[in-house]
Amino acid sequence: MKKRIVEQGLNELAAAPGVRGCALVDSGSGLVLHAVGTWPGEQPIWEAAIDYWRLHQRMNVHFVGLGDLGAAVMYHVGGVLAILPCSVAQELLVVCVAEHRSVDWKRWQNSVRAMGENLRQIS
Repeated sequence: MKKRIVEQGLNELAAAPGVRGCALVDSGSGLVLHAVGTWPGEQPIWEAAIDYWRLHQRMNVHFVGLGDLGAAVMYHVGGVLAILPCSVAQELLVVCVAEHRSVDWKRWQNSVRAMGENLRQIS
C-alpha cells in the first residue's frame, strides 16, 4: 500500500506543468525510493541533490533565526532543482527537476505535503 501511495503521489507531482521529473529520497542515506520523469544529463541526479539539503543541515546553526528549512531551490542554467520535505521529520524528501518559471510552487508544495500526510497515516 505504501508503495502505491508513493508511486501515485510522484506520478501526480511529475504530471504538473513544467515538472520534468521527481523522486522520493531518504535524506539520511540518499536512497531513492522511487523516481519518475526525466532529468538532465546521463545520470540520475536525485542522490547528488540531497547534498544541498545536507549542507544546510551541517550549517543550520547559522540559519536558526530563519526557522526550519521549508525547501531548497537552486536555479541552474538548464532548469530548477527543488528539494522539499515530504514528512514532518524531514527524513523523506521530494527532489524535483523543472523548467524555469513554469511550476506553481505553492500548489506543488501542498501536493508534496499531502503525499507525506498519506504516508504518515499508514506508517
